[in-house]
Amino acid sequence: MSTAALVGLNCCVAAITLAGLAYFGRVRMPRPPVGRYERADVAVVFAVVVAAPLLYLELPRAAVAVVFGLVLCAALQFTLAPVTGGGRAWAVALASVAATAGCAFADRSLAVMVFTDVLLATAVVGVANMWAQSGMRSAHAAWFAGALACYDLVATGLTSVMDRFAVQVMGLPFAPLLAVTRGDPPVALGLGDLLLLVLFPLVALKAFGRVAGLLAAGIGVAVSGAVSLLFALGALTGAFPLLTALGPLIVVQHVLWVRARGAERTVAEWRTGAPRAAAALAPRDPDPALLKALDPADARGLRTALPEDSWLAVLDGLVVGGGPSPGLARRDAVRRGGTAVPVVVSRRRVSSADEHPENQPDQDQRVEHHGGPERAAGHASAQKTASEPQPVPGQAGRHEHDEQQEGPLRP
Repeated sequence: MSTAALVGLNCCVAAITLAGLAYFGRVRMPRPPVGRYERADVAVVFAVVVAAPLLYLELPRAAVAVVFGLVLCAALQFTLAPVTGGGRAWAVALASVAATAGCAFADRSLAVMVFTDVLLATAVVGVANMWAQSGMRSAHAAWFAGALACYDLVATGLTSVMDRFAVQVMGLPFAPLLAVTRGDPPVALGLGDLLLLVLFPLVALKAFGRVAGLLAAGIGVAVSGAVSLLFALGALTGAFPLLTALGPLIVVQHVLWVRARGAERTVAEWRTGAPRAAAALAPRDPDPALLKALDPADARGLRTALPEDSWLAVLDGLVVGGGPSPGLARRDAVRRGGTAVPVVVSRRRVSSADEHPENQPDQDQRVEHHGGPERAAGHASAQKTASEPQPVPGQAGRHEHDEQQEGPLRP
């Protein structure tokens, strides 16, 4: 292979990666209505990546060119739309696709290769930014990279699937290859390789900060350069599964950054410039004052009145209701005359705390509750001491007969 062509390919990879980072920092893409990313979404994308080459091998070359032309036109439009506006983006996308097709009909092979490379690079930058800005997490990218590493080993290293696919699309307009030459073998990089090289630095930047993003970009370019060096030295002569080398490095980076930072930043935290994820800054144990507010003083009486798997409604340190579920416990509190929304705590936690008083709020102990930290913190500030009586609102002044009708829950 030509050393100059290999150097040119890696320069293109570095330029596209930097373009993706620049776009990520300057352009805000509208969030598509896809909801929240889950592992199932990653599995679907992986299935499409696996099935696409097998499908294209069965299609005529002209049909493959048409399909990729439509895909690149749409990708170019949504990449340019936040910068130029929707109408102008469509005009540029249609004109670019038409120019590439015209060069193909005129048998201008060099122009076709240049136009296709530009369209492909722009589409990769747009797709990677759309995934990263719409909520793809570093964990999702790591799962995706690990799966692609295994697939690339099979499709490129152990079978001839990718070799046959490269022969099928080489020379076509809109081919999914970042090609520098079309010799035998060609100096080119596959669409999946390029997408992952651009995607993970963006996801790492969002999740862990600028250092993580730049480090991921540097590692990706370094892996591409190392493989090119092996080709230049003659150690490699055929197709090489780049993702088999890059995928494990992405997984390792994700694991190390999660251990160092504790958690990933969300898209909202990244947009506001938060240096670390709020989940990583949150204390492991609740505030002792909150624990004390959630600890009813009459735990022994409640043990005989309610089953072990029931729930208690607690307000300002007072037990105001109970039931077999959090919702029924709140409803019971309202029926007994409560007006404010109580915190709901598991009766099992109360029993355990009463049986082991040495593990009370000053020890490392967690309480399972429903109602949210804002609600609980508000009630904790107005708590009463455990030595005070625990009356149930709505029962003051009632006759014994009325109390019996209200149920067995009595402090």
